[in-house]
Amino acid sequence: MPSVKFDETVKSAPGRPAAGNRGRAPVGAAARDLFALEPQATYLNHGAFGALALPVAEAQDEWRRHVERHPARFLRRELSGLLRRTADRVGEYVGARGEDIVFLDNASTAMNAVLRSFVLMPGDEVVTTSHCYGAVMRTLEFVCDRADSRLITAPLPFPMSDPEEAVEAVSRALSARTRLLVIDHATSKTALVLPIEEIVAEARDRGIAVLVDGAHGPGMLPLSIEALGADYYAANAHKWLGAPRGSAFLWAAPERQPFLRPTTISHFIADGFTPAFDWPGTKDFTPVLSIPAALDFRARWGEAAIAEYCGDLIRSAASQVARDLGTVRGGPDSMTGFMAAVALPPTSGGAKKPQAERLRARLLDEHDIEVDIQPVDGRLWLRLCAYLYNEPRDYERLVEALHKVL
Repeated sequence: MPSVKFDETVKSAPGRPAAGNRGRAPVGAAARDLFALEPQATYLNHGAFGALALPVAEAQDEWRRHVERHPARFLRRELSGLLRRTADRVGEYVGARGEDIVFLDNASTAMNAVLRSFVLMPGDEVVTTSHCYGAVMRTLEFVCDRADSRLITAPLPFPMSDPEEAVEAVSRALSARTRLLVIDHATSKTALVLPIEEIVAEARDRGIAVLVDGAHGPGMLPLSIEALGADYYAANAHKWLGAPRGSAFLWAAPERQPFLRPTTISHFIADGFTPAFDWPGTKDFTPVLSIPAALDFRARWGEAAIAEYCGDLIRSAASQVARDLGTVRGGPDSMTGFMAAVALPPTSGGAKKPQAERLRARLLDEHDIEVDIQPVDGRLWLRLCAYLYNEPRDYERLVEALHKVL
């Protein structure tokens, strides 16, 4: 099987460091050579589409070459076993059995598979929050409208000062008619890590099924999916985990699997949970098969060292950016992963999507800075990200540019 091969820029890095020890594995500017990012770009948006490390890209290229040596043999004889071995590897990483994991192209497809399979009746209620990802909200509106069910949106405060505020807001929205709760592990536009352990427990105590949108979970947050107690967990592998785009997975509790169908119905729909999802039809399976290479790449640092570097960097950078702009952060350190929201100063130009896009475009076009900007509750917010290739100077450049364009 193809594996990560480190070039000369990486060979000086030692083996996996001890927990909490960054060792000599490169971070910041020293790690930029491990990625194909343009050297002059200030890239603060890893949470959007990820950024593929060169050794992982090389591993994917090896998979492509392997497939093309004999496509029919690979797809007919080898693929199924390789997918299941990959599922076992992912399961070890996220605290779940491989047989309960299936792969899809992205978390939105995984969310659709659950939501379009979940049986709703007229009058049933589905609860989510005001911080729900836009594509998921559109899917919820579709399935609830089709079933004549009610979509209830729990309003989460923002900025948020305490995780308990999220628990209380969701709890108030649940009722005797609630059939399903859809909750983010980490919100996209507001960059908050929600206390899903408490939220899931509250829902389960009331007999309510729970679907966790874990698009930002793997690679950013410690996971023990089985122990969480949710019914479903949908996740991307291309963001913080570092696998190629086109790799995502869905975990489903065994008792839910008989009622779960992929969005594409293909040959093996009647053969059980994993066969139904493992073969949606002819496609490129190399992104998923490259997930183990991404895990091997991460092992050069160790999970604790990655969490320490990226977590420390985003917390300090977000606080400094907020001070420099004279604004506030969107949440406390306890709700911060590798992303953080920072408010922009009020401007006369407005605080809606068009204004956010214009400002984002100016930062990119005039200063070569890629950063997400979102309108939330009448104000524009930066969504800052921190990954192995980022360093404090990146956020200083952002502040300097903002002083010029605001």
